[in-house]
Amino acid sequence: MYPHYKTKSIKKGVTLVEILVASAILAFIGGIVGHWFFLQREYQGRIFAISDSQQTIRQASWAMMQELRTARSVLLPRINSDKSIRSDSKVVFKNFAGDIICYYYVASTRELRRCKVPNGPGTPSIDNEPVASNIDQITFTASDDGNRLIDIFMEVNGTFGLESVFLMNE
Repeated sequence: MYPHYKTKSIKKGVTLVEILVASAILAFIGGIVGHWFFLQREYQGRIFAISDSQQTIRQASWAMMQELRTARSVLLPRINSDKSIRSDSKVVFKNFAGDIICYYYVASTRELRRCKVPNGPGTPSIDNEPVASNIDQITFTASDDGNRLIDIFMEVNGTFGLESVFLMNE
C-alpha cells in the first residue's frame, strides 16, 4: 500500500541535550572530587608543618637534656629568694668536667645557641651551628629549692613542647 508508512527509519545517535546533561553531571562530580583532593593536600601540608615543628622541639630538647642531666649545678636560672620560680631565656650550668655551658635564645635570628667556657685556660667558644633554628620562644625555669629541676618550654610555629630535666649529679 503505502511503502513509506511500513518502514520506520531509526536514527542512532545522541542529542545535544543528552551531551549537555552528561557533561554537567561529570563536571559536578569532577568538581567534588577535585575539591576533596585539594582539601586533603592542604590538610597534609598542615600535618607536615606540625611534624616538622615537633621534630625541631625534640632535637633541641634532646641535645640540651643529655648535657643537663649530667650537670653538676645550674647557675641560671635560680630560684628567687622568696622561693618563687624564675624563668629566663638562657640556662647556664657547670658540667661534670667543670666547664660552664650556656644555652641561650637569640630572638633576632630565632636560634638556640650553645656556648662553652672551659675550666682552666682557654677562651670561650660558641658552637658554629645553632642547636635549633626557627624557634619562636624558649624559656628555662628553675622549679625546685635545690635548683636541680629545670623546665624547658619551647614554641615552634604554634606547636608547644615542655620538658623537665632533673640533674642527676651534684
